[in-house]
Amino acid sequence: MKMSQTVLITGASSGGIGFGFSEAFLKSGATVVVTARHPEKDEGMQGLKREYGNRYAARTLDLTGQKVESELDAIAREMGQLDILINCAGVYPKSDDNPLERASFDDWASAYLVNAVGPARVTRALLPALQKGSAPKLINITSLMGSIDDNASGGYYAYRMSKAALNMFNKSFSIDHPEIIAVVLHPGWVKTKMTGPEAPTTVEESVGGMMKVIEKLGRQDSGQFFDFEGDVLPW
Repeated sequence: MKMSQTVLITGASSGGIGFGFSEAFLKSGATVVVTARHPEKDEGMQGLKREYGNRYAARTLDLTGQKVESELDAIAREMGQLDILINCAGVYPKSDDNPLERASFDDWASAYLVNAVGPARVTRALLPALQKGSAPKLINITSLMGSIDDNASGGYYAYRMSKAALNMFNKSFSIDHPEIIAVVLHPGWVKTKMTGPEAPTTVEESVGGMMKVIEKLGRQDSGQFFDFEGDVLPW
């Protein structure tokens, strides 16, 4: 990664993929701005601030909160140029383990608001900064569970539907804004607070792979769906 890059990562609280991205980009020499719902209460985030000083800034952003627009406006006003935006904030509603007959449509709406509308909202707010970036890249963290072609087991309606919607947002954005390389990345099934210990891939393995993919992205890749090993995935 370029030493002078400025990167913004949403959903970067400790124990997740966003936090792993934060550490990796900081180690590469980048300036990193991150968001979380309660960064002031997150010891891992506070530790990165102590270690990296002015190269790391944590901002409050709750994609389901009533202050989301004012929080985004404040973040956008701080940004000069932005080289990489990583929309990593996401939710998996526990009620999604239920069949349709016992579905919580409130959870469906919340998943869609965070996983699909959230990245679009963040991207719109930061679009002027991205357009000033050096070979800017938009990275939307999706899931293979959002692939219609790959769905052979059914269920998990809210999560699947919200990630499929995110994929469509990314595709439309890539056409409307060819000056920005925009892709969706599947990080694999990763051991995080959200997924639990059964997942086979560590945060370090997933982020390390995605960092390599991000670095190699060219304009010909915009609008594509990749996994953390760089393989193209079916829609």
